[in-house]
Amino acid sequence: MRIPPLHRRKGYQRFFAGIVIGFIIGWFFFLLSYGGLQDFYMTEIDRRDEEIRGLNDEFKHFKQDYEEKNKENEKKLRIQEIKVSFLNREQAGLKGLHLIELENAVKTELHDVLTKDIESVGQNANLLIRTLENKNFLIGKEEYNVKVYQMHLYTTLRLYLKIEQVK
Repeated sequence: MRIPPLHRRKGYQRFFAGIVIGFIIGWFFFLLSYGGLQDFYMTEIDRRDEEIRGLNDEFKHFKQDYEEKNKENEKKLRIQEIKVSFLNREQAGLKGLHLIELENAVKTELHDVLTKDIESVGQNANLLIRTLENKNFLIGKEEYNVKVYQMHLYTTLRLYLKIEQVK
């Protein structure tokens, strides 16, 4: 069996030459379009990197300014609310209305603290505690005294109190 000599025929030579020339032209077209796209994307990446650097610089500036303003505002913060919690309300025997009356009496005693700045209240915290502990509250027909267990001071003054009945 013999393989026909196709390399001598002009039609086949043109066909294979066309394939090779088409491959070379296609390869140059691919390199040209791929290179153009890569150049475009590299330019876009550089532009966005520069934009990100600028935004990061602005963010650092704003963050620093924000922190400075927060420090200034913390100095100006004021007490806006007073919350009272009784730790031993079941043992003291106070329920319902009597407990609310005692809570309101404590809040009334501390009413002067509202709208004061936190720094001045913090400096006078011991005086505030002694004032509460030395005061006897008349609820119904009985007198009660409170002991300050904990005090949290921020825009809300939170007091955790223990109730003691005065004998």
